[in-house]
Amino acid sequence: MRLFKYEGYEVRVAPEALTLKPFKKLWDRDKSKTKDNALQELSFIYFYCDPRSDYQYIVDDEDRMEAVKEGEGLPSAWKPDKELQKAIDFYKSFDTASAVLLKSALIGVNKVRQQLEDADLNEVDDKGKPVISLKDYMAVLKMVPEVASMLKDAERAINDESEYGEAKGSIEKTLFDDGLDNI
Repeated sequence: MRLFKYEGYEVRVAPEALTLKPFKKLWDRDKSKTKDNALQELSFIYFYCDPRSDYQYIVDDEDRMEAVKEGEGLPSAWKPDKELQKAIDFYKSFDTASAVLLKSALIGVNKVRQQLEDADLNEVDDKGKPVISLKDYMAVLKMVPEVASMLKDAERAINDESEYGEAKGSIEKTLFDDGLDNI
């Protein structure tokens, strides 16, 4: 979803995001001139939900929520209220198939990582044979660079997919690329 973008150490909200009911409600209920609370809630949505967020490596939703709360300076007892939860669910509903697939892959990789960490190469069965053979363990370790590379490529593809409207590389924008209002 391209409604929020992290740029220059802040989350930027596209004007069209505020035309969508769940986000507009968050914006309108903040009566301050600066809209600091609304911006903090919309930033929370980006960091918690968006596949481009730096917090997406945390696959468990509760753990990610705690990390985002801490990173955004929210109190530890803070929880999303009903309106914010609706906006979160709405934002998540726009996940692309590739973003959902990447999340599933991260969950699987996290399970493999946990098994590697928990593996006891000294453990033996009742016959004295190793429960985990060194050969099998090393075979899994040899796959780590390939899996890491595939995940990195998938993350890059999702970032490219979500920014398809922007000029890339040596391509120069033409006069009308950003619309007539920029003339």
